[in-house]
Amino acid sequence: MVDWKNAERRLLYGTRLVTLAAVISSFIGSLLMFWLGLVNTWRAFVTQIHDVEGSLPVDDLTVIHLIGALDRFLIAIVLMFFGYGIYVLFVRPEATPAQLGLPEWLHVDSIGQLKQTLAEVIIIVLFVLFLRVALETFAAGAPKFDWQEMLGFLVLPLAIVLLAAGLKLAQLHPKPPSRMGEPLRPAEPSQRPGVEPGQ
Repeated sequence: MVDWKNAERRLLYGTRLVTLAAVISSFIGSLLMFWLGLVNTWRAFVTQIHDVEGSLPVDDLTVIHLIGALDRFLIAIVLMFFGYGIYVLFVRPEATPAQLGLPEWLHVDSIGQLKQTLAEVIIIVLFVLFLRVALETFAAGAPKFDWQEMLGFLVLPLAIVLLAAGLKLAQLHPKPPSRMGEPLRPAEPSQRPGVEPGQ
């Protein structure tokens, strides 16, 4: 006779391994963004040392390359943190940070914590992206915007402000912290609904 409850449990428990696709993809994407960051850093050195001519002054072009490298490194860190978070939450939820060889600050306890950290870093990435766009726009001289171009230029900072405001609103009622793997403490008899003390 087939034990349907055990089969169902094994099936549901095994589906968590599908998340390994997200973990592996995140790590591969992170390595790619680290490589692109190194490429941008190298371009900054080449631009500064060899005095590469371009549409912008050499020093400004060097700074733009370095800000681009910072942008890519931040995205790489986001992807790496996301991969760690998914692995800890779905693949090895019972493991402690010491068992996984991870520092305590890199341990993720819940999806909410993962989303919170990702949202914060994404806001920083957008800010760095806007800084790079602003440098590229204003380094060549004072641009002459009409109102449509000005509105297009202000879309990114407006999005940053709205994301930051939404993140702040989401933190108004934070959930109490909890540690995964810790056993739940049973309620006292007097705290159980419908049970009087002494019964």
